[in-house]
Amino acid sequence: MTFTVGTTLLPFIIGFGLALALNTKIKGAKALRGLMLIPWLVPGVVVSFLWMWIFNANYGVLNALLEGLGAIGAPQAWLAHPDTAMVAVIVAKTWQSFPWMMVMLLAGLQTVPPELYEAAEVDGAGVVRRFASITVPHLRGIIGLVILLEFIWNFQHFDIIYVLTGGGPAGSTHTFATAVYDTAFRGFDLGMAGALGLLWMLLLGILVVLYIHFSEKGEK
Repeated sequence: MTFTVGTTLLPFIIGFGLALALNTKIKGAKALRGLMLIPWLVPGVVVSFLWMWIFNANYGVLNALLEGLGAIGAPQAWLAHPDTAMVAVIVAKTWQSFPWMMVMLLAGLQTVPPELYEAAEVDGAGVVRRFASITVPHLRGIIGLVILLEFIWNFQHFDIIYVLTGGGPAGSTHTFATAVYDTAFRGFDLGMAGALGLLWMLLLGILVVLYIHFSEKGEK
């Protein structure tokens, strides 16, 4: 659940912030949108190997950068410690998924009538007030949908976790997907794997019902 919640909220915050920035008249906004889509277009296995290299204890870019800044005194095995492995996996998945949220939220922002912002500014409303009173209410439906969809996808995510950590160390990065795989194909306990799969299906069914509810509400 830590992985699912973390990889849903963190990309949402980053994606929403970037969508707000790109919705302004900044120079090169179209080019930036295209560049920021690259992580989302890269296959999950490629993303996994990229971040495995970044987090590598011997020659990883992260260790070299932190040592250069004096933040750490010796290289750290980020993927080998239970305290940091989950954070590393969440960071890798966030990097892959924030562009999708950014694009969806940016599309929603561009449907908000600019006259509303102009009228609110004339009335003396500040940036925070305009965001809370105009932006968020207009995007409530799409915010609910992107968060729910991302939650569903992350709940069944497998490839990045499996390639980076395999669910370890000491099971600290296990999710439903990796637990079912290990139970079935490493522990050869097909009965338990089937029970976990059934529970997994029921939970996903509940989330799908919520998605349909939000979709119908958004259409109305």
